[in-house]
Amino acid sequence: MTLLLNLISLFLLVLLPQKEDSRAAKPEARHHHAMAYDEKRGNLILFSGNGDDVPFFSDSWEWNGEKWRRHSSTELEPRSSHVMVYDKSNSMTLLFGGVGQNGMPENDTWQWNGKAWKSLAVTSPSARYSPAVAFDDSRQRVVLFGGSGKGDDVLWEWDGKVWHQATTSDQSPIPRARAAMAFDHKRSKIILFGGFAKGNSMGDTWEWDGNRWRELPVPGPPARNNHGMVADPERKRIVLFGGKNRDLGILYGDTWEWDGKTWQKVADAGPAQRDMMAMTYHAKLKRVVLHGGRSKTREAYDDLWSWDGRKWSKLQ
Repeated sequence: MTLLLNLISLFLLVLLPQKEDSRAAKPEARHHHAMAYDEKRGNLILFSGNGDDVPFFSDSWEWNGEKWRRHSSTELEPRSSHVMVYDKSNSMTLLFGGVGQNGMPENDTWQWNGKAWKSLAVTSPSARYSPAVAFDDSRQRVVLFGGSGKGDDVLWEWDGKVWHQATTSDQSPIPRARAAMAFDHKRSKIILFGGFAKGNSMGDTWEWDGNRWRELPVPGPPARNNHGMVADPERKRIVLFGGKNRDLGILYGDTWEWDGKTWQKVADAGPAQRDMMAMTYHAKLKRVVLHGGRSKTREAYDDLWSWDGRKWSKLQ
């Protein structure tokens, strides 16, 4: 009788559809992670970060607009506070720096080709975490500035093969970490906002035109760091969300947009207040996408949201 019951159970396991393990259906709640949109393959790629009970995740995930898929590649060591950006010059996702499992800042450069991570044997910027990064569409360069660790006020550019130190004018942003940058499609310039420097959260706006920095004398969002900032090329806007003012202990859940001339607050409703989230633009959906982050009580989120220019919608 026992043998018969076991055979029936096995038969049902094989033939009946099984409920998918929800723990493996999507990335676990996390912060200090990064993601980018792979335009060639039409997928969003997410890597590593920290969780409530997991010091460092070692996973790579892809999202096709409907479902997450976890990759088995383990070439890249776990880390947090790294940056990722899609490099259109060679159709690869570029990853730089972060904090490794030993607690030390990294200065390695990696590429994601849709199947695996590849370490690039190049001379990189000094080891750092939480720098600001963006892709300059007009000049086909990745632009990187600041960061903690050994970060400085040197601006670096990646041309698809090597890193270069950019020659700048005397006027430049003070060295900072936890700032954000995005490309202004209206004016073909990189915009930098906020960050953390000398014990203070920053609220200044700067632009980089490929030759020089210029501070823009415009009112903007309240000072903050660890915010998300992404270019929406379809609407020619830069979208900024959340972040934290460490001086005042304020965690934000507001949404702002830069239209090439001014900052405008466009929403208070949407994802809960948070910082240290990952954000990118999903070209297929034509929306800004946000994942995870950390709450005021220092708990990690696992939710996925999109911004269409009018409102936030929860995707997962």
